[in-house]
Amino acid sequence: MSDIAQGPGWWQASDGKWYPPQEQAPQAPPPPAAPGYAPPPGAAPPYTPGPGVPQYGYAPVPVDSQGRPLAEWWQRLVAIFLDGLIVGVVYWVLVAIVVSSSIGSDSFTHFGIKLWLVDVVVGVAGIAYFALLEGSARGQSLGQMALGIAVRDVATGGPITPQRAGIRMVILYPWLVLIWIPLIGPFLGFIAEIWTLVCGLSPLWNSGRQGYHDISQKTTVIKVR
Repeated sequence: MSDIAQGPGWWQASDGKWYPPQEQAPQAPPPPAAPGYAPPPGAAPPYTPGPGVPQYGYAPVPVDSQGRPLAEWWQRLVAIFLDGLIVGVVYWVLVAIVVSSSIGSDSFTHFGIKLWLVDVVVGVAGIAYFALLEGSARGQSLGQMALGIAVRDVATGGPITPQRAGIRMVILYPWLVLIWIPLIGPFLGFIAEIWTLVCGLSPLWNSGRQGYHDISQKTTVIKVR
């Protein structure tokens, strides 16, 4: 087209040229499309999750009735070990005191009575320890505090009563009661410790991560940190 207007109706485009009426200026060609990604030869195809597989790296975790994550089985087992160690240390310290104070002064009968009294005191104190701590608003024994977990009611998600906490712990630690039986109590207590280990591992095969002692009292254990 001419660079000079030719008559009425002619118009000048942005390219500086004049065009007759009803004629459009030439359109600039569209920019080339960005090339799509193609894996290099021999590379594995992109990963595509199959049916039912969570995407974006999210993996669901078991939660309680309030949506709080449940404690891991190993956290619970370590807490059980720590609490048992605390009560056990107190027990053997008292036994050592009785033994050292009875050497050469007490008869066998008096010595046996003193050891039995130690069994009763430790058993009652151990049950009270768990009942008061796990039955409190925090719902945590010392071992559970160390692991950042707490006992809660399955239905309400709130704390449990000291009575339920005490029964729950007798089921988990039956040796706290069995040691009261004279003569054979310590032996039965050793057998009961095997049950404590089984009970501590039982959340492994429960979908709600409940141990046998939890199921009996309708409780669960959650993470609090």
